[in-house]
Amino acid sequence: MGDGLALVALVLFAANAFVVRAASRRLEQGLGFLVSLATNVVAGGALLAGQLLLRPEPLRVDWSAAAMFLVAGVFSAYLGRRGYFRSVETLGPSRASAVQAANPMFTMVFAWVLLGQALGWADVAAILVVVLGVYLTNRRPDRSTPSGPPQADEPARQRLALLAPAVVATASYGLGNVLRGAAVDDWTEPIAGGVLGAVAGTAAYLAFHVSPRGFVARVRRADRRGVAWWTLTGGLTIGGQMSVIGSAAHIDVAVAVAISSALPMIVIPVSVIVLRIREAVTMVTVLGAALITGGVAWLVVW
Repeated sequence: MGDGLALVALVLFAANAFVVRAASRRLEQGLGFLVSLATNVVAGGALLAGQLLLRPEPLRVDWSAAAMFLVAGVFSAYLGRRGYFRSVETLGPSRASAVQAANPMFTMVFAWVLLGQALGWADVAAILVVVLGVYLTNRRPDRSTPSGPPQADEPARQRLALLAPAVVATASYGLGNVLRGAAVDDWTEPIAGGVLGAVAGTAAYLAFHVSPRGFVARVRRADRRGVAWWTLTGGLTIGGQMSVIGSAAHIDVAVAVAISSALPMIVIPVSVIVLRIREAVTMVTVLGAALITGGVAWLVVW
């Protein structure tokens, strides 16, 4: 059951990579991100209410685990997702999702630092492979002009600026995963945990970026299709998060995260073959994605 839930999360997150791209074209990210977070809370709350109505016993709350879910929500629902949305705009869905595949690496590193799980030399080697894959995924080919020699690659500082949101997002997701894994071991309530994380992420965004005043009026004035796309994004992300949490209750959290983070296996073929979205996807990009996936597989399987 754990593997199945992780695969469900993979499909939801992969679909979200394309929805974010469409949503960002119709509605600016500041308002759209808040619409997505609000959808997380509403949709998650509806699922939780349905679960409470159908379950025979009342909900038992483990307060320490609930607190960990709240903190995990700040890292995942706020820092992680905001950075990922930004990276989809700057890198495109294929390259952003390829960097996102390094999520299990960060999960295992944080587990080592915070939980005392030591890494062997094989794990260190796999991490270096993943880092190399991240670099290749972000590397752009030389550009040539009709009247002159090939232009130089983009400055390293500019490449770093483009890559930074994706790396910050991936690291934030990794820390959130460790907190969720610890929480779900003590309190096996993935839906309630997902709702708590959504509430924490929404509160953080309102505290640091947007005042709730006038939010409804802004949504009414906004592009209807843009609002619809961002609402769909909220549904996909809360569903994916709950699926990962539920999966971690049955299998190791690193395995669950590895499966749900393998987005390039879906996003790159769909981008290139089905949607004809090239976005600088070259053989080097594919090689980088393969290295990331291979390094992650080594970390988890071996």
